[in-house]
Amino acid sequence: MKTTMTTGLWLLCALFSSFAFSSTDDQQVRARALLERAVTYYQQEGERSFAAFSRVGRFTEQDLYVFVVDRSGVMVASGGPSRSLIGRDIAPLLDDHLRSGFESILQAPRQQGVQQSEYRWINWQQGRVERKQAFYQPVNGHIIAVGYYLPRADKETALNMLKRASNALAEDPHRTLAQINGLDSQFYQDDIYPFVVDTETRRFVGHGVTPALLGTRFDTLRDHAGAPLGERLLEYIEGRESGEFSYQWRNPVTQRIETKVTAIQRVGTLLVCVGWYSADD
Repeated sequence: MKTTMTTGLWLLCALFSSFAFSSTDDQQVRARALLERAVTYYQQEGERSFAAFSRVGRFTEQDLYVFVVDRSGVMVASGGPSRSLIGRDIAPLLDDHLRSGFESILQAPRQQGVQQSEYRWINWQQGRVERKQAFYQPVNGHIIAVGYYLPRADKETALNMLKRASNALAEDPHRTLAQINGLDSQFYQDDIYPFVVDTETRRFVGHGVTPALLGTRFDTLRDHAGAPLGERLLEYIEGRESGEFSYQWRNPVTQRIETKVTAIQRVGTLLVCVGWYSADD
């Protein structure tokens, strides 16, 4: 086997830049302790433990949470923002170079005990490559891991993704929509992702988190406070090439209804949208 389980797991954690471990002793102790507690619970309860892992509660501690992937590459539990990926094959989040290493993780022997892996990955907010650390344990047919996330992605990160997605759509719309809808890693970052609306059909044609929305009516969409959202946004952007629009939406990290600001860029008949949560809430 070309890569070991320890070498490979950083690829799994790198799916979500939000799983960023600090090197401080306190955070390492907390992360390892939470993982060991989760493994014990899984050994007692089996797959019934996944529901507990996916709720904010006994297996979330401030910035720490548990996530679980099965050996077919499907996310089966997460107490963090990646809960939106539960039930989906997460391999598409990896680029071609990383995917082979991820497959090695899934095929590796069922080692016992907590494993620790240090790796380097880009910090999108800081714009530089930094050290990260992961704690994980293969148990039966699953890989149980603990990570902690940056609680909010900022406006600059969202605008960078909007620019990247808009440029890609202008160059090759069919390929870019396939990448967005296929959870390509360049279009999924923390709680930031693009969604794309066709102004002619007024329907979703791209969504970086919820594929069930594809083809549905955007103009009838309401926000999480019950107020009309889609129609208001379309009215706002009429006659504009770009803009920013705020509304109430559930933050996948905090699980609270918060103010979300979405930046919009027109690309032909498409509206490309990327949002972030207001730090004022």
